[in-house]
Amino acid sequence: MKVYEAIARGLSDMGCTELFGVLGDGCVYIIDSFRRDCNGHYVAAVHEGSAVLMAQGWARVAGKVGVAAVTHGPGLTNTITPLVEGVKAGTPMVLLAGDTPAIDREHAQNVNQRGLVEATGAGFEMLRSPETVAEDLARVFYRAHVERRPIVLNIPVEFQWVEVEYQKPYLRLPETRSVIESSTDMDDAIGIIASSRLPVVIAGRGVDSPEAEAAVLRFARRIEAPVATSLRGKGLFNDDPFNLGISGTVAHEVALDVIGRSDCLIVFGASLNKYTSGERGLTRGKRIVQINPLPSELGRCTPVTVGLLGDPGLTADAMVNWLDEAEIPGSGARNDDLLQQLKTYHEKARTKLVHSTPAGTVDLYEVAFAVEEALPKDRVFVTGSGRFMFAFWNVISVPNPRSYVDGNGFSSIGIGEATAMGAARAAGDRPTLLVTGDGGFMLSGLSELATAVAEQLDLVVIVANDGSYGAEHIAMTMHNMDPDISLLPSRDFARIAEAFGCKGLTVTSSDELQAAMNAVATRDRKRPLVIDMKIDPASVYGGAAIARP
Repeated sequence: MKVYEAIARGLSDMGCTELFGVLGDGCVYIIDSFRRDCNGHYVAAVHEGSAVLMAQGWARVAGKVGVAAVTHGPGLTNTITPLVEGVKAGTPMVLLAGDTPAIDREHAQNVNQRGLVEATGAGFEMLRSPETVAEDLARVFYRAHVERRPIVLNIPVEFQWVEVEYQKPYLRLPETRSVIESSTDMDDAIGIIASSRLPVVIAGRGVDSPEAEAAVLRFARRIEAPVATSLRGKGLFNDDPFNLGISGTVAHEVALDVIGRSDCLIVFGASLNKYTSGERGLTRGKRIVQINPLPSELGRCTPVTVGLLGDPGLTADAMVNWLDEAEIPGSGARNDDLLQQLKTYHEKARTKLVHSTPAGTVDLYEVAFAVEEALPKDRVFVTGSGRFMFAFWNVISVPNPRSYVDGNGFSSIGIGEATAMGAARAAGDRPTLLVTGDGGFMLSGLSELATAVAEQLDLVVIVANDGSYGAEHIAMTMHNMDPDISLLPSRDFARIAEAFGCKGLTVTSSDELQAAMNAVATRDRKRPLVIDMKIDPASVYGGAAIARP
């Protein structure tokens, strides 16, 4: 077969079922063969950057390596920001990129593709020859899985029509689940936990299976510690009555109080970055035990007292065994007083958080609570980047960490839209909720509505339309400057969405919000729904945390 056919067949043989891309002469034959010869599903994005983001959204929800394909030159340069997003978010994906013929120095699309890719922090591999297709394909998938970042396979176009004998790629991923049953670090960790009077367990997306979640929760109950999560660990411990929710800069008042007063943090599968640590305010002066399967993550963001290298679930069970053998009593931190505090907070949260806004607008927290009730609990939740996120992070629930995806690794607007479409492809029969801002939606969301319609995605898009670049609006206001330059022209996103084939609605009041939620509940699940939520730019909370100089 031809090299392009061998690449397509190799993708299929390694389990790739979804390919995202934009056609160009450097990738069109691979894509066509994948779709026609291998019965793979090809999602035709409008922009190459969107194709990469879709592959990343799919990877985050599916828990597998996502795959995208683009052509050479501008096809690749259009993916630079999404590649950086993938690196910063730790998302495993493979990008197949055509490259111009080496013999043609004056090719208009010739560019240093290796230099561009490596500048993003992504990995780069060259298809070395027509005979090494199987080996090179297996290598990029292996690297993407192990290194947890995008890996680009650079494919010279002159190879594609060469005849080769097909070889099936051999890909065997290593078993990385391990635990140190006994060590000085384990002894120190048990000693710290035994002497703690108010421990808190924090878990992140490294707790990546129901079995691991159950093990960490057994550990927390054994030491009688309340639990919390990082943002990307959202969805863990949903049914535990002592769940404090998200730790860090978006934590609610009870969580901030408990974590702030704690004397010990036991952190499973989370990096404990500055957001989870509340800009270090929640970790200062505390003894910290961190458990992570990656040695590079131990103490990377926050200095820790003890770092344990191992699988979060297996290590949690090993620690329980040690505590039982030593007959160490629980801390007593899971008590009736804390239970009552959490109950009172949740009962009053809606009343405390929802505020009145000027006529013609609705409050973001009111929107968040309404959406939480309107959609089935088994959903996928995706956010873009912007100050609107703060109202939704603590209100919208998800069943597990794989059901939450943010486009916030690079803090770039315009990331969430295409990411949500890839996530929706992996969601199966579950709905996908995207919350985005009007600036980001204009930047990249509008054009990809065509893709969402073509794919018949069960996608509900909430556009938090405050008519401004929100963080900049707050920054200028804080400096007593006229924020006029941050304001955007009025746009009717509902009518624009209808023109693309979506269902479009506009919400300017509480009554219209309720009508929109009824439309959410009765939506056509094969037609994306876009809701233009009119928000007052001066009434959005939380943006100051982003904008403060």
